[in-house]
Amino acid sequence: MIYAISIFYMISAIFSYLAITTFLSLNKARMYPPKQVLKKKIGLYITGALLCILIGWSFQYF
Repeated sequence: MIYAISIFYMISAIFSYLAITTFLSLNKARMYPPKQVLKKKIGLYITGALLCILIGWSFQYF
């Protein structure tokens, strides 16, 4: 079970990294990709990170 918890936390770290890099590239975007697409990606990555943290945290108690 400890491996599953570790995997979810690693996936969460990857999603967090992707959200941060996408957020930092938001200022660099001029024409392509559109800023709305980048904002949707940021929301998706943050949602994935929070979901993986929640799943990993809930596995600790079962």
